[in-house]
Amino acid sequence: MMMIISNSRINIMIMIIKIIMIIMIIMIIIIMIMIIIIIIIIIIIIIIIIIIIIIIIIIIIIIIIIITTVIIITKIYL
Repeated sequence: MMMIISNSRINIMIMIIKIIMIIMIIMIIIIMIMIIIIIIIIIIIIIIIIIIIIIIIIIIIIIIIIITTVIIITKIYL
């Protein structure tokens, strides 16, 4: 009788350990997914920032070109 009780206790312990292991694995997977999502978001933000900077530079160059051509044209006409 004692054997059966101890055996069932061992079985319960093994089950608990298995459940804990499964929970741990699930947690690790969730954490990995979160990290991947965060990395993707950061990359997207960096790309957007780079695009904005490029657009600003292009606009500044266009403005400079327009200003210099206007200055040149007015000097020619004056």
